[in-house]
Amino acid sequence: MKKSIILVALLVMVFASATQAQTSFFSINYSVSIPTGNTADYIDQVSGRGINLEYQRFIKPSFAIGGEIGSYTLYKRESSKVYTEGSASLSGVQYRYQNNYPILITGTYYANRTGEFRPYAGLGLGTIAHDRRIDMGVFSSEETHWQFALRPEVGILYRPAQYVGFRLGAKYYQSFSSSNLDGQSTVGLNFGIVFIR
Repeated sequence: MKKSIILVALLVMVFASATQAQTSFFSINYSVSIPTGNTADYIDQVSGRGINLEYQRFIKPSFAIGGEIGSYTLYKRESSKVYTEGSASLSGVQYRYQNNYPILITGTYYANRTGEFRPYAGLGLGTIAHDRRIDMGVFSSEETHWQFALRPEVGILYRPAQYVGFRLGAKYYQSFSSSNLDGQSTVGLNFGIVFIR
């Protein structure tokens, strides 16, 4: 966890310094996560515990490349569940957590070159670390799984002023099976503030 925090801090500094260049965006987004597929089998509750940071630089008037880092947490209380590890089985109330840390390279196409409203569609490629934990009484089990990830996105950028804007978007995070964990998926609804240089 400490390494993840250090990595996030370093990437924020890199992205923040990069916003000094012309024709670039830096955004801070609040994220609501909706579990789907295998993720919903483990935790099926919507969570408002998410944040992500994005940097984009335009290489063409309608196309930008950049990166995304973030964190979102899913949580559920399960009553009367049986948890088995090795040859031991425990029965009782479980508290399930899944902390997800996406680190992605992104490409985004903006439909309008000018105007206050700019619809966009994008794609991200990279990795997501899934940190899963189950607490039951005094017992706790935790594992971290790194998986290759793909993330399509659609949304709209509202730019009421020259240097500031707001964005509303939907992202679908899909990571692919690794040796100890099936592929995971969530839908993220993002609301953000954008700093434009």
